[in-house]
Amino acid sequence: MYPTLARWGEFTLYTHDAFSVAAIVAGFAIYYLELRRRGWLDATIVWISLAALLGAAIGARLITSWERPEVFAAFTSLPLTVAIERSGKSIIGAIAGGYLAIVLAKRAFGYRRSTGDAYVLAIPIATAIGRIGCFLSELPLGTPTTLPWGVRVDPAAAAAFPSCPGCGGPMHPTMVYEIAFNLLAAALLWRFRTRVPAPGDALKLYLLGAAAFRFLVEYIRTSPRQALDLTAPQWVLIPMIGMLLVHFARQRIRGAWRVPAPPIAYEPAR
Repeated sequence: MYPTLARWGEFTLYTHDAFSVAAIVAGFAIYYLELRRRGWLDATIVWISLAALLGAAIGARLITSWERPEVFAAFTSLPLTVAIERSGKSIIGAIAGGYLAIVLAKRAFGYRRSTGDAYVLAIPIATAIGRIGCFLSELPLGTPTTLPWGVRVDPAAAAAFPSCPGCGGPMHPTMVYEIAFNLLAAALLWRFRTRVPAPGDALKLYLLGAAAFRFLVEYIRTSPRQALDLTAPQWVLIPMIGMLLVHFARQRIRGAWRVPAPPIAYEPAR
């Protein structure tokens, strides 16, 4: 475990913070370059992007407050900056909050262009970078496992966490699973990006795959169980997956992915 990346005097650079900032910077850099490449960069899209960032920040906190309400006790006992860092963040909440903010901001500005394709590489790459910070600094990693790639941690590192079920033996490295999924998704999206004719659907395909993958991964995470023995992220993912499936069913009915047949070559009479 490497919760601290570096120290300079009284200043401490925490691993999770460093990778979170790196993820945001990398994601927005990829997004910015894609907007420029497509000629979509203007004042309106900047405001929509800022709304997405704010929505992601709020969504990341809301799911955590539902899943682990005890972490918000930090706001009454610690300095504000420290409390914000220790109050927890959810990638699922960030994606859901950011997506909702984009929809609302576009309606407010009357912006009709689908911009999902500009996010399609930024989100999985940023998520993979952020998950590296989680893997290096957070416990528990996952539920106990007997698989050969199970990860053990030093007892001293486990003792630094109030609760660390499974830390006495090998655990599923769930963050590594998510890193691998997102890197593979980014590679496939880059390779087959021209095969999706409907604007914005490449992003929706990624979101559907990522949501289904995370839903399954939740079974080997140690997230607190809520109603029907499902975790808070799973309850958020269920309507997200449902809406995406409805979207693709409607796209199929509309023939949105149907590519017109090429015109018949004209052959002059001889």
